[in-house]
Amino acid sequence: MSRRTFGSTRKLPSGQWQASYWHEGGRFVAPDTFRTKADAGAWLSSIESGIRSGSWIDPRGGEISFTEWCDWYFEGATHKRATTMARDRTVTRVHLLPALGTRALIDITPVHVRRLVATMTEKLAPTTVRTNYGVLRTILAAAVEADLLVRSPCRGIRMPPHKRKEVRFLSPHEFERLADAMPLEYRPMVYVAGVLGLRWSEVAGLRVGRVDLVERRLAVLETLAEVEGRVSFADVKSPASRRVISMPGFISSMLAKHLLRRGRPGPDELVFVGPDGGPLHAGNFRNRVWHPAVVKAELTGLTFHGLRHSAAGLLIALGAPDHVLQERMGHSSSRVTRDVYGHVLPIVDDAVTTELDRLFSDPSRTDRARNRNGETVSTGFTHSDQGKLQWR
Repeated sequence: MSRRTFGSTRKLPSGQWQASYWHEGGRFVAPDTFRTKADAGAWLSSIESGIRSGSWIDPRGGEISFTEWCDWYFEGATHKRATTMARDRTVTRVHLLPALGTRALIDITPVHVRRLVATMTEKLAPTTVRTNYGVLRTILAAAVEADLLVRSPCRGIRMPPHKRKEVRFLSPHEFERLADAMPLEYRPMVYVAGVLGLRWSEVAGLRVGRVDLVERRLAVLETLAEVEGRVSFADVKSPASRRVISMPGFISSMLAKHLLRRGRPGPDELVFVGPDGGPLHAGNFRNRVWHPAVVKAELTGLTFHGLRHSAAGLLIALGAPDHVLQERMGHSSSRVTRDVYGHVLPIVDDAVTTELDRLFSDPSRTDRARNRNGETVSTGFTHSDQGKLQWR
């Protein structure tokens, strides 16, 4: 590609130099003029080098507005789960478009992004700000992948400090009190979420055929997604969320009685249904069942997701290894588990150390131990043939 056929320079009446070039059927003129012909030539050389290396970006692409690009982005985001798509569209409509909608992609700078983050920080919780910023970062990263931007303006952006909420763990007595405050047909949900650790969407989407009452196992293979009031079955949150959980006998018995009361529903039917026999709707359940129950049980402020935290707390208190906690909670890695519940682990550290002394000094007691409340519990450990402790 010769300079003669690639681009040209010309001197303007002002004495400045203009550079232009042809590429892919279009003529492109440098956005600024140059003081000397050499400067104009150097600019053409940089453009030619970019074309040869594949890093050239059509400057016309970045001229589309942020609103236009968001429309194109969401049309092509077919890989997203329905609930994630609904959330991202809402974040974009409520927070991103008012601030950036009319700007051309190429005109959005880190300054604009920092200003948007600062505005959200004044009104929203740190976790929400991080979520919203994540949506913006993903949208602009897609513009880079589409060769509309050379690089994303989402760089060097500081997020508000994360304020960890105090996690509430229910005691066995509080579990019982909450379950008693629930309508009979929903009482098992307290234990399925609070002991087995299922998410709301996993509990609401649990099919009868996924519950093996003989082997006492429960398979989490799909969820019930709800978007704008419409519910539908969807895949689990992540590959790690697809799991099989062993159930304590009391939960197995509870589910058996529940399904018997329901008239032995078929394997494809839902374990828990609404008053009309259809799928549960989160909003209706929260307002009509959950809130009245937590008030009656004097546990005001407890969320359904809070039951999942209690499930993790129970495993930690019983000394479950990281990999067991990770697998039962459906986390992608033990690092995720520790990020969420790591602040709880030190609470039981002293108790674990004490029990280690007790277990090794008195081998006959390896099957029982005491938790931090002084209650005798099964440790889940037994002696192997080699005398090493193993998790059952």
